[in-house]
Amino acid sequence: MLKHDSAIPLYQQIENDIKEKIASGEYQAGQMLPSENKYCEMYKVSRVTVRNAITDLVDEGILIRKHGKGTFVENQKIQNNLIKFQGFTSTCRENNIKMQTHILCVCRQEASLYDIRTLDLKEGDDVIYIKRIRYANDQPVIIEHVHLPYRQYAFLLDEDLENRSLYATIEQHTGANPENYCFVKLCLEASAATPEESLFLDIPAGSPLFVLKEEVISDTGAPIHWTKQIMSGSYFKFNLSNEVNHLSINID
Repeated sequence: MLKHDSAIPLYQQIENDIKEKIASGEYQAGQMLPSENKYCEMYKVSRVTVRNAITDLVDEGILIRKHGKGTFVENQKIQNNLIKFQGFTSTCRENNIKMQTHILCVCRQEASLYDIRTLDLKEGDDVIYIKRIRYANDQPVIIEHVHLPYRQYAFLLDEDLENRSLYATIEQHTGANPENYCFVKLCLEASAATPEESLFLDIPAGSPLFVLKEEVISDTGAPIHWTKQIMSGSYFKFNLSNEVNHLSINID
């Protein structure tokens, strides 16, 4: 119930009420909200007041308008810091998001030319190839392709990596977690989902994607792995900051 005698404007009270409904779970991510006319009846206010509240929430990234369909609760964005390197498991933990992993393939295969160049291998060397789907709050959000030198990481073939952190598994065998001693080269591109990618990510073909390539290198200069992540565009937000120049860039 709105308080018409409050110093808080009516449209802001509506915003706060919708935010509370989202926080409590009454409104779920992806759920379509009532129409503006319905909100006018619910709150007993003008359509202009409702529209101002909805517009503010859209501008904040809490709601999203879909032309010809209505207004929906926006998916919770997974915040990725491009300066601070960490794995998906740690990222989900920081964002208070439930993480799951489904393994599609773990195998030994001959190194490609790109593997040889990126992982400092020789012709005829092998790599460990891992293909997996990463989930956030039960929603598939990443198709991940990981390539590691076979000689150093052959033990991964004997591990059950389903719902396990790759870096935690490496630490268990080597005594060191790559998150703590490596640096990474990144390449971030935009793309559109192919029919196959749309099936894995449960999104329409042509939906926007981020494609993130990582070359992970130890503090001694030895390559650890390179990874290609195909990421559902509506679930991720990338932060890049430069403390010296006070520069902050958000990509979402």
